[in-house]
Amino acid sequence: MKLKDKVAIVVGGASGVGRASATLLAQEGARVMIADVFIGNANKVADNIKAKGGEASTVKVDFRYEDEVNEMARVTLEKYGKIDILINTAGGIVGTLLPTNLTGNLPTRGAPVAEQTKELWDWMIDMNLNGPRHCVRAVINHMIERGSGKIVLFSSIAAIDGLPNNSDYTAAKAGIIGFTKALAREVAPYGIQANCVTPSATWSEGRQAAMEFHRPQGQEITVDMSGLAMPEELAEAVLFLVSSGSDHMSGQNIIFGIPIPPGG
Repeated sequence: MKLKDKVAIVVGGASGVGRASATLLAQEGARVMIADVFIGNANKVADNIKAKGGEASTVKVDFRYEDEVNEMARVTLEKYGKIDILINTAGGIVGTLLPTNLTGNLPTRGAPVAEQTKELWDWMIDMNLNGPRHCVRAVINHMIERGSGKIVLFSSIAAIDGLPNNSDYTAAKAGIIGFTKALAREVAPYGIQANCVTPSATWSEGRQAAMEFHRPQGQEITVDMSGLAMPEELAEAVLFLVSSGSDHMSGQNIIFGIPIPPGG
């Protein structure tokens, strides 16, 4: 087992890449704390892990709020005594069927800069940049004291190519790449590695829900799966980044996608 006796926090572990990552890490021997605002789904993931002989616990957290994230770290330390790995797959974009207690009166689609409100901008930055920062901040001093740790954050291909009508999301995800690179330099003397994964498109529950939400009534949707990665594929990249195979790899951004051929 690649992660025997390791303790991992997976933020956003209730679905998609987080669910797949939590499941794979547990299969490799890690004790996994699944942290998510959707605690019911998180419990189902944990139950599935335990049914297969793994060890998992859950904690409800809205990572936009620093006090909740600090409590997440405290609960993990109380339960398992240490934190070796932090993975943040959580994030979001309006229009993915997030409940109203997360999105409030925000629109169901992104907006061009000419129409964008500060409320929408702030929400997107909290959801996609401040939240991951809070998670790192909550565990980093513990990792520094122990002289080891693995951190994996998630960006988006929007950070590389830009996403029209979603400049807020694009800016936040670009910030994750820069944050990861700066963090990696800061913590390298302490034996800690920080890396980033940037998916182009993933066939996750969130994507499926968004497509259903925006589907015209009565119209069938045909999906070309050739350019979509499955959550389990991305989980394999996460496993590499938190295992000993990446001990000399830090500050990197792994872009996960298939290039479009000329004329494609």
